Amino acid sequence: MNTDLDQVSVAIQGPKCLVTIERASEHNTMTDKVMHELVQALRIAESSPGVRVIVLTGQGDKSFCAGGKLKPTTDGSPFAVEPGRFDHPIAELFRAMDRSNLPIIARINGDTFGGGVGLACACDFAVAVDTARFGTTEAAVGVFPMMILPVLMRVIPRRRFIEMCLLAQRFSAEVAKSYDIVNQVVPAAQLDEAVDALVSRLSANSPVALRIGRRTISAVTDLSLADALHLTQAILPVMAQSADSKEGMRAFAERRAPVWPGS
Repeated sequence: MNTDLDQVSVAIQGPKCLVTIERASEHNTMTDKVMHELVQALRIAESSPGVRVIVLTGQGDKSFCAGGKLKPTTDGSPFAVEPGRFDHPIAELFRAMDRSNLPIIARINGDTFGGGVGLACACDFAVAVDTARFGTTEAAVGVFPMMILPVLMRVIPRRRFIEMCLLAQRFSAEVAKSYDIVNQVVPAAQLDEAVDALVSRLSANSPVALRIGRRTISAVTDLSLADALHLTQAILPVMAQSADSKEGMRAFAERRAPVWPGS
């Protein structure tokens, strides 16, 4: 697909939009430009007819994403102080992922460190090769995974999260699965098969239900139980008026597979 992106590629493959960080020689690290292009890639996927799922991956077979590319400033700090810059590009990326109208699968093809772990946790699903290594090792070099804390805390059990960030050690894909960072761990030869099976299962369901459902999950995550119930009871009857909902009910009554209008 032709776009103005040069560090991220976008490929429409039926119901799947494959978004790839094209920086294998740099371990698919994220620069400001990469993060801006990932936001653009999400918008391209959402505006492409027939796309039902976004798959996010890294180029090659060594790294999914090794986090942010840090360069020390003249005073030796890895971060420049920019008082006028409030919204960090990774914050904008996580917001865009959170608002996405499509479910996002992380296709973890290799090592995943720092911001890459945050990127995986910001996705709805993650499938990893069994050789991938993970870690938030920032504390070992005098910083901390600050910008990814909010997404890590939504996914990883608290004690495991604290252990991971404070010990700053690397761990295996199987450990990542036990931490809820990934859903599945498979041999490299089975990675695409596992991802495509997940795409197929997601594509079989109502686009409207998935879109409203994932946005509602995000909205209620930090609410009190009472407020969450107020919100969900208001959303349900609105969603039930969708063409998808009506088609789903008809198909159920007629004992046939639904044909989703997507509206």
